[in-house]
Amino acid sequence: MSKLSIFPASLSTAHSFTTVLSKDNLKQYARDCGALKRERKFSISDYILTSLSQMSKSTEKSEFTLRSVHDAYLRGCKKLGKSLLTHKCIHKQLQSKNTLEVIKTMLSELMTATFSKSFLKNLKKFISGDLKSLLEKLKVDDIILVDGTEIDLSYSCADNFECKGKGRPHTDGSAPRPGLKLHIAFSVLRQSFVYVEITEAVGSERDSVLTDRFHNCLIICDRGYVDEELEQRIANSGNLYLIRGKLSTAATIDRAIGDDGKAIPKFNGKAVNKLPAHTCADLDVTFASGHKNRVIVRYNPNCTDDDKRSILRTNIPKDRLGAKQIYLLYRLRWAIELFNKANKRSNCLKSINSANENIILSFILLSLAVSIIKTFTGLKCAKGNSFEWISMLKLHKQNDCFDVLFNALLFRKSSTVYQIFKDLLDDIALRCQRTKPSNRDISKLKDLPTLVWQIVNQPNPSAKIA
Repeated sequence: MSKLSIFPASLSTAHSFTTVLSKDNLKQYARDCGALKRERKFSISDYILTSLSQMSKSTEKSEFTLRSVHDAYLRGCKKLGKSLLTHKCIHKQLQSKNTLEVIKTMLSELMTATFSKSFLKNLKKFISGDLKSLLEKLKVDDIILVDGTEIDLSYSCADNFECKGKGRPHTDGSAPRPGLKLHIAFSVLRQSFVYVEITEAVGSERDSVLTDRFHNCLIICDRGYVDEELEQRIANSGNLYLIRGKLSTAATIDRAIGDDGKAIPKFNGKAVNKLPAHTCADLDVTFASGHKNRVIVRYNPNCTDDDKRSILRTNIPKDRLGAKQIYLLYRLRWAIELFNKANKRSNCLKSINSANENIILSFILLSLAVSIIKTFTGLKCAKGNSFEWISMLKLHKQNDCFDVLFNALLFRKSSTVYQIFKDLLDDIALRCQRTKPSNRDISKLKDLPTLVWQIVNQPNPSAKIA
């Protein structure tokens, strides 16, 4: 399969969520994409809304099947007094490339709502003071976390995808499945994704860091993205980067600064991978290619053996953040790990039981649509109640509340939908406020507000000799 990329639509045409999800609007998308040339027995708008409703339920993988979605759609048709179709007829409609285009268009428009200038302006007014201070220290507009998550396909997909037998081995000893990789760029400010790419599981991760989509942002990636060309590309696009390096990094040290802000001349001329294991230092280095970089070396005895030593590559200037601040800053990646986990557990981000590429991709995009609807609702709730932070993990678990909204879009008038959406905001305010984090989450730096506070309030001795 070729890459499938989803970006926000034109910012000048941003619509409200309820407008995007209205039956009339979804029908218009279907006409524009060629999926609806004349009125048919199959209603693509009803099927999309039914699917969103099904995916906003805590559905076990064994229950998440095409048959279960088809049956729910047919129950809705019966309730509306519409003609019933066979499962085979519905399946044929879903196999169409045009149907995938409708869902892609809908998701792009939903993303636009969180990109609109008015919403972003309001968002910046109520975000945490610590997050605002962090962005000011970095002198960036946003922090973007880039990561990929694999989605296993059924074994029957092996003939339809190029990645057969190349997925990750399973812990239960079963054979690797063919798979897709979902590349996500997650905005810390918006608490949601700002673009998505779907590729074969063996696709290049670096190629999915789309630097031209950002300006004046900090992009954070894990060590799978280490590449001098990518770092140069990010820097040339007017952005900062923070990428976890490999312990085997062999760059030559030009200058080293300790945590006390004093130079460490004995490290000059040494290779980074030859430093003592317990070293904590802020380094200026030169690679064999001539590429220069700032490298942070940290040792944390409280981590597991694999994570005790950290190598971080960055172009963040020393006068903005010090070595320990940057080490803590990298821990923000936990936010995208939680995001992927929430989508897989609560929004059915898994492969539907089909071997057809268009059907599989359609349901992955529908899952992401549910995710962005929940996130947008949470941000609207936080803004309306002046919350600095809201628990996104709790928010994504509120499936019953969102099921009511999707059913209203299916069966009620727009005025009723608007009232149900207002009631939903009240429910979210009651159920999704953040509580005091556990001591374990605080000690392991897995509580986002505490982590941001720590970064902002750490001293920066490197600034003295920047």
